[in-house]
Amino acid sequence: MTITATARTAAARARDLAYVLLSRAALHPAQDVLLQMVEHLDTAALALETEPAPVFDGITVTNTTPFDTAAALMQCQALALDNRTAGVTEELFQYVTAPITRNTPELPELKPVSPQLARQEISLLTRIALAAHDLDSTSDSTTRYAILAALMDLHRKFRTLAAAVAVDNARPCNRR
Repeated sequence: MTITATARTAAARARDLAYVLLSRAALHPAQDVLLQMVEHLDTAALALETEPAPVFDGITVTNTTPFDTAAALMQCQALALDNRTAGVTEELFQYVTAPITRNTPELPELKPVSPQLARQEISLLTRIALAAHDLDSTSDSTTRYAILAALMDLHRKFRTLAAAVAVDNARPCNRR
């Protein structure tokens, strides 16, 4: 049975993200949704820690996500989409499998007309990219927890900015 290093890293991220959500669930209006996400993340981590990587012709395939992990993370994304008050964006869960897929979330280009909103977009995208890089560079659980918490906040701010840009760009004076 081969549990790859990428699967172990992804499992650690799933557990740390679960702790982030659990720490924010207390007294939160969407507490039940956050706790459901925590359960799904635990399922994802367990699958990553126990389901061996497939082996074809004697070669271990390191870039596959176990089915139970993928299903659990899809449930988390669906909960995030259906419950915006939870303050979790669906992209956040892509950081769990990033060690396996080598893909981090791609955010849409907002194309704000306002220079102030454009600066905010650049600032947020830069901060998200730097945090994602830091996440890839650490193996320390405490640091990983802090980075995932920061990414959660940054993605929520990006979603808020996207809504503000949509409103601002739709103003008659700003139409292109």
